Amino acid sequence: MSKSSVLEPRATAGGIIGQLFMWGWLLLGLVPLLFIAITSLKPEGIVNQVPPAWVFDVTLKNYVTVMTGGQGTSQGFGQLLMNSAIVSVGATALTVLLAVPAAYALSMRTFAPRKKISGWILSTYMFPPIVAVIPIFVFAGKLGMMDTYAVLIIPYAAFNLPIAVWILRSAIVQIPFEIQEAAMVDGASHWSTLRQIVWPLLGPSVATVSVLTLVLTWNEFLFALSLTRSDAKTAPVGLQEFTGMYGTEWGSITAAATLVVAPILILTILLRRRMVSGLTFGAVK
Repeated sequence: MSKSSVLEPRATAGGIIGQLFMWGWLLLGLVPLLFIAITSLKPEGIVNQVPPAWVFDVTLKNYVTVMTGGQGTSQGFGQLLMNSAIVSVGATALTVLLAVPAAYALSMRTFAPRKKISGWILSTYMFPPIVAVIPIFVFAGKLGMMDTYAVLIIPYAAFNLPIAVWILRSAIVQIPFEIQEAAMVDGASHWSTLRQIVWPLLGPSVATVSVLTLVLTWNEFLFALSLTRSDAKTAPVGLQEFTGMYGTEWGSITAAATLVVAPILILTILLRRRMVSGLTFGAVK
């Protein structure tokens, strides 16, 4: 019997154990989300019951209250979700539009300082966003941009741009340079090469960058709390309104939390293959 045939059962057993561990860890991480979703469907009388009640009459009253604007809330949660969607999509679009040409420029072999600039761009991702809140607040007030979508979209794009550029640059480097050279020999400009050759091959990496930016901007709280009041207030800021001096409205806050988590969770599940492909493709070099 060969040595490889002896080791094969062990490798198979190890793989099964690893998969079971990963699935168990994943299910354990989903327990809080499942508990929040179940609590959001409970009637008002048993939502605070300890120990929790697992058998109850399912109701959507908490969702209706949240979406229409319940007691103690400034506006319906539907508008806050719409604000979050506009800000997140706007920041994602701006990030991708700026990151793709920047990554392409930093991948060009004729650009000598590309490695140093790429390292510097990635290092700016370590910059803590909290220190920028006060300067942005002051400038936004002077420019009359407080409580607008732009005052959130621009900083969000700026803080997500470094990691987006790095992922896309790593992906572009993996594309054979001979393809770009052939296009340029045929008379294509850099913009034409980027648009017709490079861009179609960046689908998985662009999906990865888009989902990462969406998740980070959708869940961001500090800037939205500091720079908005009502017109551009986002859903994470609205969650705090369900906690007051007389206690927490657990039914409403769990319903609102479910509405905040659900879109990103569904989007991640739908694009998981492209995300994994994009991260793998851009992490080789």
